[in-house]
Amino acid sequence: MEQLRDKLRLLRERKAWSQEDLAREIGVSLSTVQRWETKGSRPSRLARRELKRLFGLDVNPRRQ
Repeated sequence: MEQLRDKLRLLRERKAWSQEDLAREIGVSLSTVQRWETKGSRPSRLARRELKRLFGLDVNPRRQ
């Protein structure tokens, strides 16, 4: 099963965005995006909504 962090990184890179670009786009800090992609931390409800808007990504709140 593909991890959220891997999916997020792939989608971000397809847009040719840096982590900083993504952070700015959805209104979170760079360190927050880094945690999502490196540690697999779960985005907040608001961030999940924004990720879904940007990428059409289904970011389920259940643990992976």
